[in-house]
Amino acid sequence: MTTRNALFQIHWFLGITAGIVLALVGVTGGLLSFEDELLKAWNPGVISVQARGTALSPDALVARIREQRPDDRIQSLALSRDATDAARVGFAPAKDAARGPGGRGPRGESRYVNPYTGELLDKPRGEGFFRTTMQLHRWLAMDDVGKQIVAFSTVALIFFCLSGLYLRWPRRWHSLRTWLALDWKQKGRNFLWHLHSIVGTWVLIAYLIMSLTGLWWSYGWYRDAVNKWADMPSQQQPRGEGARAGGGRGDASKQRKPADVDVAAAWNAFQRTVPEWSTATLQWPREGGGLQFRYLDTDPAHERANNTLELDPFTFAVEKHERYDARPWKQKIAGSMFALHRGSFFGVGGVILFMIASLLMPLFAITGWMLYLERRKRQREAKRLATSLIPPTKSVNGERVLVAYASQTGNAQRLAWQTAAELNKTDNHVEVKSLAELKPDDLANEARVLFVVSTFGESQPPDGGRAFARRMRAMQPGSLRGLRYGILSLGDSEYGEDYSGFGRELEHWLHVAGATPLFDRIDVDAMDAGALRHWQHHLGVMSGRTDMADWTAPTYQHWLLAERLHLNPGSPGGAAFHIALMPPADTRVTWQAGDIIEIGPRHSDTRVNDFLTATGFDGDHAMVVDDAMTSLRHLLAHSLLPEVQAVRGMAVGALITQLKPLPHREYSIASLPADGSVQFVLRRMLLPDGTPGLASGWLCDHASVGDQINARIRSNPNFHAPDSTRPMVLIGNGTGIGGLRAHLKERIAAGAHRNWMLFGERSATSDRLYGAELEDWLQSGVLTHLDRIFSRDGDGPHYVQDALRANTLRLREWLDEGAAIYVCGSLQGMAPGVDAVLVDAIGQDAVDALVEAGRYRRDVY
Repeated sequence: MTTRNALFQIHWFLGITAGIVLALVGVTGGLLSFEDELLKAWNPGVISVQARGTALSPDALVARIREQRPDDRIQSLALSRDATDAARVGFAPAKDAARGPGGRGPRGESRYVNPYTGELLDKPRGEGFFRTTMQLHRWLAMDDVGKQIVAFSTVALIFFCLSGLYLRWPRRWHSLRTWLALDWKQKGRNFLWHLHSIVGTWVLIAYLIMSLTGLWWSYGWYRDAVNKWADMPSQQQPRGEGARAGGGRGDASKQRKPADVDVAAAWNAFQRTVPEWSTATLQWPREGGGLQFRYLDTDPAHERANNTLELDPFTFAVEKHERYDARPWKQKIAGSMFALHRGSFFGVGGVILFMIASLLMPLFAITGWMLYLERRKRQREAKRLATSLIPPTKSVNGERVLVAYASQTGNAQRLAWQTAAELNKTDNHVEVKSLAELKPDDLANEARVLFVVSTFGESQPPDGGRAFARRMRAMQPGSLRGLRYGILSLGDSEYGEDYSGFGRELEHWLHVAGATPLFDRIDVDAMDAGALRHWQHHLGVMSGRTDMADWTAPTYQHWLLAERLHLNPGSPGGAAFHIALMPPADTRVTWQAGDIIEIGPRHSDTRVNDFLTATGFDGDHAMVVDDAMTSLRHLLAHSLLPEVQAVRGMAVGALITQLKPLPHREYSIASLPADGSVQFVLRRMLLPDGTPGLASGWLCDHASVGDQINARIRSNPNFHAPDSTRPMVLIGNGTGIGGLRAHLKERIAAGAHRNWMLFGERSATSDRLYGAELEDWLQSGVLTHLDRIFSRDGDGPHYVQDALRANTLRLREWLDEGAAIYVCGSLQGMAPGVDAVLVDAIGQDAVDALVEAGRYRRDVY
């Protein structure tokens, strides 16, 4: 287990335990932030009084209090310079008083006093509420046990702050936006993680200060350590216990009670020494002790910036005068723990910020629990797939396929098992492993590997893939020759343009190691269903299956077949057709060069009728599907048809539950919105028995012009156009002419005329796809060079890659001018051949730089 993974495990475990306690502590702390101000507002006439001329002198005030409470001993008196503030008297606890909550010693009673009449005022409303809130905040109202729980949770909060900072440290750490910007457009689990980490960064410093100061009240050893660090003076020994040389006055003090203090003389001594003050509290001396005043200046730094004046209880001479302003900075911190904890050390703004941070504490417990439950749900789903989707018996004769995953939240793991389940339905020996179980050297023994990986944070591998990634970087070039691979890279573009960073790096490492792609890397932005269907499409091609049902069925629109043209009559290859679809009426549909049209095919009427006849079902049987009335015939036309023998005699309801929608097909768009229709090139595919394939048969043979076609547009950002100021090299073969045609149209419309096309087909006699259009563009100068290569003709270059190699000098010149290279067509033969020519012409590092800069893009299949 890596350090990062260990920290993550501890972080979430403490989060779902101590996090609940911290949520309560945070809310109660937030409620206490303005306790004094709220109590004063709620209690006019108790905490605040009406000014009535001259207030009673302190000694007269004490006399009036003693008249009302003759049996109680006064131990403190607090006065304010504000004429509207009530005075406050503290009574000593009774000798038989019980200990206070939280293991505290017995506490006396505190009462407000009218400074003009000496009348003891009623107890303030709300005082009990705040007392209970404080007990919950400090010890969960459970005395010593609760105190220890809060103390442990406070230590956990320090760990949360530091480990959370480490776990979310972004690659672009110097960007404030990366650290602090909250993006409300995110959804689902990504939004929860984003909220948890971004808001956590906002309150990080506040939480560290709160927790480090909160431990002051939790552990005596911590308090002693802070005092030692701050060089705080040790508590002086009380008088009468050997602190003062000579015994005369010490003996007298033992005989004199604290209640005999001359309040008037003490107050006059204080006033002479401290003429300017805002609040002052006289502390009656303990047995044999000194007389103490604690006061605040007229403009104190905060409510606990106390100054201390100690007087001899007999002569009222100044024995010690400690000024807050004169303390060293360490002692100011150690003496201001409450102000730091509350935020008032930083002014009213600090109190507000700390209050908000405290009230946000439940956010982390809630989002942490939601993330935990979502992660457990995905882990259970992956485990279910691992045990139920992959049968225990596997083909030992078929080709082995390893499905390797690296998952942070469980998505990649789940998709890996779904991938394996689909492949296992064919004659393949499939195995699923986490990258944590693999070393890069293990791949040398594999023939085909499908990687399903997620990107964590910003371009980082998930925890389970970090060790693999580290070893992969050290691999020798060419060490994986013979390996064929495919990559499904999960991420979220809200984290930046490089949201699939780990998948990109993995592809680069495999390329350097000499491995060959089965198809181009597929990036999945925020679990985009269209990209996942694209992955399934490649799985179907790889396994030779045309009946692989979509994991997530697309939501189609009803387009119209507007045009169908046979482009290559007499071709030695398969028939190629130009197809044009009109979008639904009153619907605005847009796309750009590089995008994909997804087609929802259907069976021919003949095929459906043959199935109904063989099984005996009534095709006109009506039913409700997706809240719409339909017939069994219509449903069968758009579904994978089961074996006749398996459903003959079955109830129609049972049949319906077994039906799965037909898989989609996807084609590169060859037109622009300005053309008024989506155009694409389609080759009729034939099954082993000579009958047309599912989608090509429907579009090329069975559907009539004017018929309704289920279709939708899927954006394909990886093949979108470069900057129009760049020259562009367009390379392709076969039906790849469609994607290249759209790019040429878009560049011509933008006034970009530095375009070079190299395109290959079989025969010049029959396979000049869009020949007249291309020749017109060449003659008008909007197409600078056009190289058409026909593999069945002549003695010249037989393939596109050969023509490119013959024009290496021109290729280098165009690249020096900043040209972008776009490849569309066959993955087998053409695409790797072009890649090899590029490496020979400019070197592997330069090719990698083109890829990184987005100047080398492919749409190959």
